[in-house]
Amino acid sequence: MTVDILELPTGSRKQVAARSSSKPLTALQVKNHKEGVLADTHPHSGLRLRANKNGSKTWFYRYKLADKLKQIKLGTWPGMELAEARAAFIEQRKLKESNQDPVRVSRQKKADLIKLDSEQARKAFTFGDMVEQYLTQRVEKDRKAKGALEVRRLLERDLGALASLPVECIESGDLHDHILKISSRAPDVARVFRGELARAWRYAINTGRTKIACLINTDTGGKLTQGKRERWLKESELRLLLPWMDNYSATVKDALLLTLYLGLRSGEVCKLRDEWLHQEADGWWLVIPKSEMKRGHSDHRVPLTGTALDVVESRKGAGVWFPNRAGGSIQQKVLGVEVYAHSGRSKSDTYSKYSVCPVTDWAPNDLRKTARSHLAALGCPFEVAESILHHKVPGVSGLYNQHSYDAEKRAWLAKLGELFKSFTAA
Repeated sequence: MTVDILELPTGSRKQVAARSSSKPLTALQVKNHKEGVLADTHPHSGLRLRANKNGSKTWFYRYKLADKLKQIKLGTWPGMELAEARAAFIEQRKLKESNQDPVRVSRQKKADLIKLDSEQARKAFTFGDMVEQYLTQRVEKDRKAKGALEVRRLLERDLGALASLPVECIESGDLHDHILKISSRAPDVARVFRGELARAWRYAINTGRTKIACLINTDTGGKLTQGKRERWLKESELRLLLPWMDNYSATVKDALLLTLYLGLRSGEVCKLRDEWLHQEADGWWLVIPKSEMKRGHSDHRVPLTGTALDVVESRKGAGVWFPNRAGGSIQQKVLGVEVYAHSGRSKSDTYSKYSVCPVTDWAPNDLRKTARSHLAALGCPFEVAESILHHKVPGVSGLYNQHSYDAEKRAWLAKLGELFKSFTAA
């Protein structure tokens, strides 16, 4: 039985006088009682009913222990009728007669219930709860919106049956099998999933949501190191790919061409817009602000010539050059999805009628490596080629050499554009 505790100190404070009679309380007396305290008689001496001005009526047991007057709440009328109040009174009196303090016993029971509730809450803490806490409290506060959205999409998509499983019930073998299954489909996705889930687990431990040690380690799911893509397209492959690019949508084709002809990151190309386009004395320039670059980079100045300039001329004027349906820029993955759709690798009926690209096993960002490799083949100096890709030259050389290479970049990108254009000549 749940009881509330009221202690009445003895001493100088006046006690509220209780009206009593030689006869036990009756249900009618309890009902008609308006204000003040009624006391029951033997065999229920100590049972009292207090009526307040607001109409509420409270049952309590008053007793004396070690020369200290105490009382403990039993319940409220009419929820607790007279017979029920007497039964509760007898239960509390038995504690006192067995040399136990009803107040202390009640407090301990409450403390035990709170502890039990807390333990049950921890037991019910599922992987779904753990991931949601990590996403809302850490990822979505610490990372950029795009990155946070990708992490949420990844974890929610691949959590699967783990979502409803309590953290304390998991076995390391179950985690291994779960991540191994993801790896069979996409090894790099499994690697990222494993890392983010481990971070979510450690965050839950640090915030006191679970005491279960993280069971994820570098062996969970097998070897999942990120592979380094060294793919680039040789001249023979570009001679096949460039004329075939009309099979892509106009948006994807133009984005891929700018990636190839300018050596830009495909993600940078997707965000291009009118405000970054400037005409200077030597021609047109793209100036991608440093806020759009990796941390520590400066503005990226990109000269426009030949085919790249033709693409820009056809795109400019609408604000965003590669818009999505909502009015913003397309995401980088749009390019990858369309390249994959035409790769012939998918077994989905959705892509079964798509024409198959004659060049296999390549991704949009491989075109950036292709541009760098062909610049080297043309004899472009290392510093100029790295400046075109907006790479930081390492070591002392990068620290001391602050030349912008603007003129050199324009000259060598023009040569690269002429080379690629020659691959499409009949």
